Amino acid sequence: MTDAKHEVRIHIDQKPYHSPNPTTGADLYELGHVPEGKVLYKEIEGDHEDKLVRIDRASFHLAEDEHFHSGEAPEKHYIIIVNTDPIVVDHDVLTFDELVKIAYPVPPTGQDPEFTVSFEHAKSVPHHGDLPANGKVTVKKHGTIFDVDHTNRS
Repeated sequence: MTDAKHEVRIHIDQKPYHSPNPTTGADLYELGHVPEGKVLYKEIEGDHEDKLVRIDRASFHLAEDEHFHSGEAPEKHYIIIVNTDPIVVDHDVLTFDELVKIAYPVPPTGQDPEFTVSFEHAKSVPHHGDLPANGKVTVKKHGTIFDVDHTNRS
């Protein structure tokens, strides 16, 4: 049996919203109008650190009246753009395979899928170009951009 979606009331930056439950990280960022370069945190009660909500989280279960707030990304996180979507990663060197998995968490169907990865605004030299299948790239703290394309061999 799958989770039936229903709406719950949540709060993002002290504003009430209604969200389907479960939802995705990307949908929470969009619902709360989280500004580019910022991340979303789930408020944790007591003397504990608030928990980072990853924008690339595929499923997020909400509780009625949960509270979230936007803020700066923690030092060990990097905000990259993959196929126009902002993504938070926790390390600065990304491989070709990692980028394909970020862009296509569910592998595309078809025979022998091939991928191309291009990038710009990287910290590593060169700062832009095409990433080879066994390659890796060092990203900046904010704003390294990736285009990951999928094709099938003919």
